[in-house]
Amino acid sequence: MSGDRPTQPAGHDDRRAEGRKPAPAEAVLLEPRPLRPALLAGTRIGVRTFAEMALAMVPAYFAALLLEKLGVIDVLSDWAEPVMGVMGLPGSAALPLVLACLLNIYAAIGAMQALPLSGEQITVLAIVILISHNLIVEGAVVHKAGMNGIFFSLLRLAAGLTAGIVVNLLFGILS
Repeated sequence: MSGDRPTQPAGHDDRRAEGRKPAPAEAVLLEPRPLRPALLAGTRIGVRTFAEMALAMVPAYFAALLLEKLGVIDVLSDWAEPVMGVMGLPGSAALPLVLACLLNIYAAIGAMQALPLSGEQITVLAIVILISHNLIVEGAVVHKAGMNGIFFSLLRLAAGLTAGIVVNLLFGILS
């Protein structure tokens, strides 16, 4: 007994009959967007992301290969061997770690590709890199937020190295 309001046939929209536009959420339900523009936009975003990652990874990979051929990685390996050895890593793994700390994760991944590392070594190095990457940029951001950027960067580096040591010890216990 709702005589005040006439019943409408299925699919009828009062809002359009009254001359008002549907709200944005309602518009999506009433008028589906074509699939092609969404696919094109997604493809553009995907290609842009791929290009950004490739711009970091490919040069780092070739730089690591070049440094290896020039013997620089051997010298770096000798210097870094004591610290890297505690984490079960060869001294040459210092290069991706340094690239991650100074640049970004993608540069480190590119450099890691040029090194003969085992699965366990890649896991340990990845954990250290994920904790202590991009220290300069993120340290500046932390400094702008009012904290000590240098202290925060050193703390992240220490946390990353500590995590690497712990994971290496766990691998030793579990093996």
